[in-house]
Amino acid sequence: MKILITGLNNYLARNISVCLAEEGHQVTCLIRSKRLFYKHVPGKYAISMIEGDLFKGALPADVDKETRVAFYFNQSPVNEIDIRLEMELIALQKYIRALRITACEHLIYVTKLSDENVGKIKSYIGRSGLDFTIIRISNIIGKGSALMNILSNLAKQRLVVLPKEFATSRCQPIHLLDVCAYLNKIMLDTAAYGKTFDIGGPEVMTYKEAFERYLVVAKLKKRVWALPGLGVPLSIFFGRHIYKFEQDVSVAFIAYMTKDLVTVNNGLGALYPVDLSPFNASLKYALGL
Repeated sequence: MKILITGLNNYLARNISVCLAEEGHQVTCLIRSKRLFYKHVPGKYAISMIEGDLFKGALPADVDKETRVAFYFNQSPVNEIDIRLEMELIALQKYIRALRITACEHLIYVTKLSDENVGKIKSYIGRSGLDFTIIRISNIIGKGSALMNILSNLAKQRLVVLPKEFATSRCQPIHLLDVCAYLNKIMLDTAAYGKTFDIGGPEVMTYKEAFERYLVVAKLKKRVWALPGLGVPLSIFFGRHIYKFEQDVSVAFIAYMTKDLVTVNNGLGALYPVDLSPFNASLKYALGL
């Protein structure tokens, strides 16, 4: 089956493109720069490329007319300022216009579990006439994911000092391959059309618990201090200057601290009984153990 994917700066999007290619689908990625894509994904997967920019210029050229499924991965930080939603709608509008000249039967919009704009996105896509599904995803456990980068960076520190939210905010991490399994099953399934689903793993825990379990799996010993009153500004300072997080990881770190990332619309489990990987087993896989 021919599949089009955009949003390839997104960690999950790159890995889903590989997953679907390995399943035998003909995957085409719409991306601003082929060079940047191949920095992360080896050419051996025979994924086709179209260079284009959804924010400027003409509609992307050379979109395969036989495309049947399209993925749109939201890659912008969510819920910060309204202009980000407006930019998202501009890009989405151009993507939908490109899909109108194809045989696309199903648009799958993928975003973060913390995204509170899905109601507006759902209303917008609904007016397009395309059959669609919206997926919100919790923290991903996989080599190079934001959560794994945070845990591994923290594990390198001699002393780990974190805001108290680290010990109270809850998450529901899910194995990368389990996300791939869900998305593979959703494609062209009419039971998923017009619906919003949340995807998370089989266990709910605080970030402090997740980090402590990471240390056990990695066979490391650290003392973790969760301090009241550290606040967001100092957390940002610690993330960027003490723990040396990259910009996107630092943003994710702060977002994770401010609210629970636990599924609400989790009806996918009833539709598709995927045998989800336990947290510790997912960690071992991501760490290559």
